[in-house]
Amino acid sequence: MNLHVVSGPAALAETAADWFARWVAEAVAARGRFAVALSGGSTPRALYARLASPEYSARIAWESVHLFWSDERCVPPDHPDSNYRMVAESLLESVPIPAGNIHRIRGEL
Repeated sequence: MNLHVVSGPAALAETAADWFARWVAEAVAARGRFAVALSGGSTPRALYARLASPEYSARIAWESVHLFWSDERCVPPDHPDSNYRMVAESLLESVPIPAGNIHRIRGEL
């Protein structure tokens, strides 16, 4: 097990974004795609916003990324409590990921 200590929330988002970009590149090179299950809530929001920044967005092969959700609340996707909505607002609206690569949990059902 590796333990990485960073100086605070901003450094954590930056470090995690670096790892994410590297893992995407490695997975796409090895398998042609990258799949990840995203967490909801407020904790990962800074990471998603960092990935949406021009610096990171340009480094990631979004056409090969498939996003899944690890959890969702039983609300519509536009509800303020929706984990999908949080990811959409902090990441999806700013990156060129194909709609077919977004695999949300249909909490409204």
